[in-house]
Amino acid sequence: MMTRMKLPKLFAAVGLLAITTFTTVLEAATTCPSGAICRNEVAPGNYSGNGPYGYRSYTLSRLQTPGGATVYYPNTAKPPFSGLVFTPPYTGTQSMFRAWGPFFASHGIVLVTMDTATTLDSVDQRASQQKRVLDALKNENTRSNSPLRGKLNTARLGAVGWSMGGGATWINSAEYSGLKTAMSLAGHNLTAVDIDSKGYNTKVPTLLFNGALDLTYLGGLGQSIGVYNNIPRGIPKVIYEVASAGHFSWGSPTAANRAVAGIALAFHKTFLDGDIRWVSYIRRPSSDVAIWQTANLPQ
Repeated sequence: MMTRMKLPKLFAAVGLLAITTFTTVLEAATTCPSGAICRNEVAPGNYSGNGPYGYRSYTLSRLQTPGGATVYYPNTAKPPFSGLVFTPPYTGTQSMFRAWGPFFASHGIVLVTMDTATTLDSVDQRASQQKRVLDALKNENTRSNSPLRGKLNTARLGAVGWSMGGGATWINSAEYSGLKTAMSLAGHNLTAVDIDSKGYNTKVPTLLFNGALDLTYLGGLGQSIGVYNNIPRGIPKVIYEVASAGHFSWGSPTAANRAVAGIALAFHKTFLDGDIRWVSYIRRPSSDVAIWQTANLPQ
């Protein structure tokens, strides 16, 4: 008789334990990791357009950077902010890819578009200049008249580059101290002298975009997949070769296709901001895929 009376209580206890365990797991999955930048006003997702935040921009002169730069930053989001520096392709200028600035800034991430000292600078020269602009962005956190004074998390910076700028980014993925992420668009390393352009010494999570129709010396010939394969074991990495894209398909987040924007944002929310709630949106598009490979992404 006593056993029968205890069974309902036992079932209730088991049910309560199950509910408590489920709630704990759910909270763990949705709680901001310690030290990360999480913007809970917007749920993680697949976003290809500008985000919810207003943004502004201002310029850095040749006295502050090698060729001048433009800083795009959120002005209605709560700091601190992470930041990216975008380096141009051969013969290119920042006007070619300025749409990336509002995209990231409106999603809460600072992005700097830079010019190089000359449009003909080599991969290695671009890498050196990208380092200087990364340093200049750090300095904005303490510069007295900077709109970003006291608003940057200078431990959360990433590098982006197109073509030869992508090769520069591959170099700095190995060499720039404290870098959090690297993203290349039709990256080029065939003319680079620095062996770090090959990916062997990459230290940071790396996202590589390329186009299957890119048959140029500047971005084709297997350069991106070669770097992806060379990145050391254990480093998070993603390569997406867009079936319909060529070398000049990277001037905006959606120029190649809309999936590029969503993957780029989710990648940087995950690894630059440290908000791993976004990792499930780093996923293979349903179409327009020539190559899709990932390794070492958080579970």
